[in-house]
Amino acid sequence: MKIKLASLVALSFIIISAPLLAHHGTSVTYQVDKTITISGTVTEFSFSYPHPQLYLDVKDANGNIQKWGTEWGPTPAMLKNLNVGWNRASVKPGDQVVIVCNPHKVPGATACLLKELTVNGTKMKLNGGNAKKEE
Repeated sequence: MKIKLASLVALSFIIISAPLLAHHGTSVTYQVDKTITISGTVTEFSFSYPHPQLYLDVKDANGNIQKWGTEWGPTPAMLKNLNVGWNRASVKPGDQVVIVCNPHKVPGATACLLKELTVNGTKMKLNGGNAKKEE
């Protein structure tokens, strides 16, 4: 009887915790068939798990400031970039950046960083271990 009870408890724990192990796909959240280019001033950079985040102020066509947030690729893939020419201190508040990204499916000021990041005029590719500064 104890074995059946222990098995039932273990099975229940696995079923309940399974959603915690699930991962989202970018095609669910972002328009992966569309890219946009955004220029602005960095307000915050968080090199954290599961995705680094970059926040910036962007001027719209009328000169008004919009607060944007970007989600990057998975942190483990981004960590590969640390050995190829840039690090956590390469992006800091006040830096001028240009990013190429996929817009969010819900209209608003969020985007997913897709291909590249330019910081103060220096282009930095963001594609896993193959990333490098372009002079």
